[in-house]
Order: sequence, then C-alpha cells, then structure tokens
Amino acid sequence: MTQAVCFKCGDMKHGAFTDCPHCGGRPVTDDELVLSLAMTDHYFDLTTMKQMGAAVAEGKPPNLDEKSRQDLLKQLENARKTPVGRLLGDGILAPKKKKADGGPFKKG
Repeated sequence: MTQAVCFKCGDMKHGAFTDCPHCGGRPVTDDELVLSLAMTDHYFDLTTMKQMGAAVAEGKPPNLDEKSRQDLLKQLENARKTPVGRLLGDGILAPKKKKADGGPFKKG
C-alpha cells in the first residue's frame, strides 16, 4: 500500500487520497489531490517524506514546479477515467459515508 504524507497536518498515512487518521484531512480540490499524490513513496523515499511532513506541520508545504504540477494533473485526469478513479469526481472526492447506525442489527 502507498505511504503518503497528509497535505494538511504532515503525518504519515496509507494512501494519497485517504482520510488522515490523525487530523481527518482528506484532499478534495485538484491542488490538494496533486500535492497528496506528489507526497508519496512513488516519488520519494521515507526520509524525504518525513522531512516533507515536518515542513507541512510547520505550515510550509512543498511547492510543486509547474511542470510537475501539470504532469501530476494529467495522471489525476487519467486516474479519473478508471472505475475506481471515478470516485475522485471532477475536482472533488465522493462524499464521506456516514457511519452506520446499526441498521437492522441494533442492540436492545
């Protein structure tokens, strides 16, 4: 599974587009999605990712150069064309699912 840096708090998490277990942040906009995709073990080693996380935690997220941003946007657009990628929508992720209330299996 992909290791990633949370774009919001800088903690390590599994998956670029998943909710952060620490702060609950989830990338939604294209810029957040691209930054989240960039800060993964697909592009950086763990040491570098930890340095990026520390910078994000200090309020200094990395800035992507325009060529890298455009390349990652293209990857994001291609990912949106796949069955799973359709969950990313056009610039927003699918809404968070509400926690189940127990449905027909309520206690009591």
